[in-house]
Amino acid sequence: MEIDHIFVCVELQVPEAEFLKDFGLTEGIRRIHQGQGTANVCFFFHNVYLELLWLNDSNEIQSPVVSSTGLWQRCRWQETKACPFGIALRRVTPNLLEIPFSTWNYYAPYLPSNAFIPILANSENLSEPLIFISPSSQKPANYPLEKQRPLTHQAGFLEITALRVFLPGDKNFSLEVTKLSEIGIIEFSHGNSYHLEIEFDSGKEGRLHNFHLTLPISFQW
Repeated sequence: MEIDHIFVCVELQVPEAEFLKDFGLTEGIRRIHQGQGTANVCFFFHNVYLELLWLNDSNEIQSPVVSSTGLWQRCRWQETKACPFGIALRRVTPNLLEIPFSTWNYYAPYLPSNAFIPILANSENLSEPLIFISPSSQKPANYPLEKQRPLTHQAGFLEITALRVFLPGDKNFSLEVTKLSEIGIIEFSHGNSYHLEIEFDSGKEGRLHNFHLTLPISFQW
C-alpha cells in the first residue's frame, strides 16, 4: 500500500487555500460531498494529492452514518482538539482484497449504492488521523484523460516523497498507527501540536516553509 491523498481540516471559506496558491501551488478541483456535510479543494502532485476539507452542512455531518467518522469533531478541531488530518491509502495491487489492518466499512452518502470506504479501526481515537483505504488505485499522473488534474506548480514540486505526522501528548500510538510507522509508509512522532511535514522531491533543495497554526503543515523540498 502507499499514500493516495492527505486531507487537512480547515475553516469555512478556506482562506488556507489562498495561502497554498500564493505559495505557488495550482488548485486542482473543488467538490461538495453530498450527504457527508463536507466540501474540499485539492492540489494534485504526480503521486499524491493534498486536500483541504471543511464543514459544509452541520446536519449531514452529524447524521448517524457520518458521525462515526468523527469528521464533525475534526472539522472543528480548534475547539474540540481532535486531530484535523486524514490519510488515504491505496492498494498498489488493484485487486488486492486482503488489507493488513482491522477496518470497518463506511458507506459514504456520496458514493454509489452499496459502495463503501474501509476505515482503519483507530478512527475512534480522535487524537490520531482518520486513516482509510481509497477507492482509487492510481496515481494522479496516471488518471484517465477525463479525470486528469493540473500537476504543474509554480513552486516546481513533482512528488510527495515523505509524510511526517506530529501528534500532541505522550500516549502510546494505536496498533494501526504503529504498524504504518513500522512498515515505513508514514512517520509518526509526538510533538507539541498537530502538524504535518510534507516532503517534496526527496527534500533535495534543503528548504522548509511552515504555514504555522492557521494551516498546521510545513513543506520541505
